[in-house]
Amino acid sequence: MKNLTCLLLISFLIQGCSGTRYSYRSLVDMNQDTSSIQLQKGDVIELFADGNGFPGSWGYEFWAISSSPEIASVNCKDTRSVIPFREPGIVFGGKVCSLNAHKKGKITLYFGNKYYLNKDNYQEKYLVVVVDSLKS
Repeated sequence: MKNLTCLLLISFLIQGCSGTRYSYRSLVDMNQDTSSIQLQKGDVIELFADGNGFPGSWGYEFWAISSSPEIASVNCKDTRSVIPFREPGIVFGGKVCSLNAHKKGKITLYFGNKYYLNKDNYQEKYLVVVVDSLKS
């Protein structure tokens, strides 16, 4: 019984580890000359989830910005996941950021450290194409 209690306690504490889930990477179309994401007007997709757990961000906080927020904007909210071992953690929580497609057009989505992220200083960038309707 004591071993089971220790195992459950360790499992609970491990859920408090910080980390990031990069959901946008599964949406990127690599078949073109440029890496792009295609959305339909009105779509809301999860870009990433970032946990606030141990040992912390150490001055690095993953973030995203849109080159044209009136076409597609990045929105983040604080939350917790009820699913064990999934970011953001159930113990410390974190944020989930999504991309909201407002109207037809093209934007560039920049990813990198929140504290110095801009159009000239980023880690990754992708073209995002928002269309009226996706063709099957």
